[in-house]
Amino acid sequence: MTDILRNAAPLARGATLSDQVTEALRRSVTSGAFAVGSPFPSESALSQELSVSRSVVREAVARLKAEGLLHSQQGRGAYVASTRPRMGFAIDMSDVANLQKLSQVLELRLGVEIEAAAIAATRRTPEDLAELDAAVERFSAQQRHSPENARDGVEADMRFHRALCEATGNAYYLSLFNYLSASLQESIEAGRLRALERGGDSREAAEEHRAIAEAIRAQDASAARRLMRRHLVLSRDRLLGNLSPGAARPKAAE
Repeated sequence: MTDILRNAAPLARGATLSDQVTEALRRSVTSGAFAVGSPFPSESALSQELSVSRSVVREAVARLKAEGLLHSQQGRGAYVASTRPRMGFAIDMSDVANLQKLSQVLELRLGVEIEAAAIAATRRTPEDLAELDAAVERFSAQQRHSPENARDGVEADMRFHRALCEATGNAYYLSLFNYLSASLQESIEAGRLRALERGGDSREAAEEHRAIAEAIRAQDASAARRLMRRHLVLSRDRLLGNLSPGAARPKAAE
């Protein structure tokens, strides 16, 4: 066990690995171990130090950015922004374990990403389109993977939605998406895993991604908004269906 994890505050029963790493990193910042303005260790360094995957570290860092403890500098990584987390809006991790509350969080996601798609259609740059295309292809390839690769599929899914929010040119959309995705990632991964175990795949979701990207390429804000709404509603229904007790019918894995 590393010093960072050893010095973390006690956690509630059932805390996930992501919760543990988030709390450990949060405590390392609020304790003053890293001065305000100083560079924060890289994902690879933290991954090695904590003996966890980079995706777990990335999720924890995204949460700390949403709390105002860290901020990113283009091409230079994360820096300590404050030793006092902002108080205000937050999603308790126990909420996403409750299907009713999870449904409400997913509804909030609709409100964010539907309009983000429309804005992205009007502002996207050639670089944004290249990243969206790469994300579309990456996620499409993941639908052929096995349950052992469920996390890779979720990472590819998040890459597409993150690229879309980035294409808005509005850093607040990206910041809010990062917070929501960090809160939802484990639930989405669990849903994808159950779908794959039942023989489902992500072909439907992959085609939905592709259609949204094409609308953004065509700068058709109305179509982008409509297609994103359809995609998120279907994704919500697929996820909740996969997580519901007794679900048996194979569903698309997103």
